[in-house]
Amino acid sequence: MSFENAEAYLNSNKFIKDLTQKLLDQYYEWIQWRKDGKDSILDIGSGPGNAFYETMYSRIPENFSRIVLSDISKPMVELQKKVFQGIDRVSCEVLDIGSPIDENLLRKLGTFDHVTSFFCLMWVKDQQQAMDNIYKLLKPGGDCFHVIVADCPVIDTLLSVCEKPRWKDFFTGWEDFYVFPYIQLDKSKSKGLQLMKNAGFLEIKAEIGYYPFNFRSDRERELFLRSMPNKFSKNVTAEEEEEIFQERLQFFDKFNLGQYRDNIGKNDKLNSYLILYGKKSK
Repeated sequence: MSFENAEAYLNSNKFIKDLTQKLLDQYYEWIQWRKDGKDSILDIGSGPGNAFYETMYSRIPENFSRIVLSDISKPMVELQKKVFQGIDRVSCEVLDIGSPIDENLLRKLGTFDHVTSFFCLMWVKDQQQAMDNIYKLLKPGGDCFHVIVADCPVIDTLLSVCEKPRWKDFFTGWEDFYVFPYIQLDKSKSKGLQLMKNAGFLEIKAEIGYYPFNFRSDRERELFLRSMPNKFSKNVTAEEEEEIFQERLQFFDKFNLGQYRDNIGKNDKLNSYLILYGKKSK
């Protein structure tokens, strides 16, 4: 799954940056940094790179050995390169973490002390393949830290049109695209832990976090929703695609999406996140 509307996402992800700061404030100590500070980091699903730059980058030891940002979307990777232009020891790569990593790609990327991801892995259909890949990309003794959307109003909104009589023929097989594997909150922790255990991780742990949306304006809210990906099962005209979007936008408006507006009568459903951690054996 690829986000192609990269500019819209870049212009609407301030709340993602704010949320990442809060999560790092709470869970940063889970990551076990090297004593010499020469850490290597791979970030998966980095999007346009600005959230990583403004939240994670300043927390990494100054004498880190290298940082690789990645994304399945080429437009996102091009934006990453702009954000980190002129910064030494940082590179940006196209990477599909849900597909098998062959030896050629592994030689190109190398292995890392840490693999991180924020708000990415819930889009990957084959979760076990992703966890196996992450394990393969770690050095012996390396660790991973992941924040994965479990359930949230965006998921409800994206799915709201998929079974409507007007649109169901446009979304045939949507379950294979909008996978959202941790939406059942009572099972999300155990599922995530089992996938990591299957991959070989040790010292695994998981928590569920709950956080509100905090858009700054209706425009930011609209741009963020426009950046969400679609996979249509039949040809769709520009007019039909806009009609689908407007129906989703109207549904999205039912939720409390930020304190910039009056939210009386709005649904206060919070975003829920699965936070996962694990280490590779030495």
